[in-house]
Amino acid sequence: MKRWTLLVLLPALVAATFGFGAIGLGASNPPARKAPAKQAPAPTPPPIPAPAVAEEPRDQGTLDITSDQDLELLQQDHAYVARGNAIAKRGAVTLMGDTIIAYYRPLAGTAAQPAAPAKPGETSQSGLDTGNTEIWRVVAEGNVHIFSGERDAFGDRAEYDKDNAVIVMTGKALKGSTLTDVVTARDSLEYWQDLELAVARGDALIVRVNGNTLAGDVVAGHFVKDAKGQDALKTITSKGNVVVTTLTDVVHGDEGAYDLDAQLSVVFGNVKATRGDSELEGQSAEVNMVTGISQVFPGPGERVHGLFVRESLAPSAPAAGSKPPAGAH
Repeated sequence: MKRWTLLVLLPALVAATFGFGAIGLGASNPPARKAPAKQAPAPTPPPIPAPAVAEEPRDQGTLDITSDQDLELLQQDHAYVARGNAIAKRGAVTLMGDTIIAYYRPLAGTAAQPAAPAKPGETSQSGLDTGNTEIWRVVAEGNVHIFSGERDAFGDRAEYDKDNAVIVMTGKALKGSTLTDVVTARDSLEYWQDLELAVARGDALIVRVNGNTLAGDVVAGHFVKDAKGQDALKTITSKGNVVVTTLTDVVHGDEGAYDLDAQLSVVFGNVKATRGDSELEGQSAEVNMVTGISQVFPGPGERVHGLFVRESLAPSAPAAGSKPPAGAH
């Protein structure tokens, strides 16, 4: 096994990779909150912000890279390449892939220093472990797996960009999972560190262990710092072909916003809520993610339209050849 140990500046990849790990639909014991007023919800879900540029490094530590095949320093490309079951570890976070490429550059305010003259029989490796460089981009390709504790993410390719403070995972079978949630997407799974924003793009779907689901063309999780300074998921917004599913109801709409503290989802635009064969149509809807019950509201000057199908209460016909119950004539 080949090994490199590099002292690099790198963000907390566990947050970058598992931003959706905290997403929970219908979590138990929600905080008490005053019931919402019985009127059409007015607010519009916040748009997904544009990427911001990181100004300062957030974290530093040792990045340990190993591989079964080879480790190569490409001085002209300013890159380290690990091939063959490559593994990069930093703290509790592990990144695995067929190939891992780490791109380095001089630290801000420092100039690249020439390496000390090589001793006879040795090869000079300028930039390696000089203490004056930083890893600013990491690319993993082929059977990519990132994990930490009980959180996992899978894809074909992952790329971390320090300048934009973002990690993007792509592939044919994108998936992130924890003990309670699974998130999948067609196009990408992303985490924007400065914005504290996790994004799943393309047929995004979050499945909760209790059966509740949230789907949309784009689903974004917005984080805040809790009392311990840790990232805590606050809201989830969704856009395009939104579907919220509970054990009893299915609600469709154009956009949605889920408040985890209130355990309440609000769906906007061309709303249709179904329960069995019954349907309600309106401009917005509120979905209680604990009880699974949804309410539909009209838009200004409009009315809610409903189609209610009564469930049959008639007993089923007895099977052929069965005897009538005692006392029947």
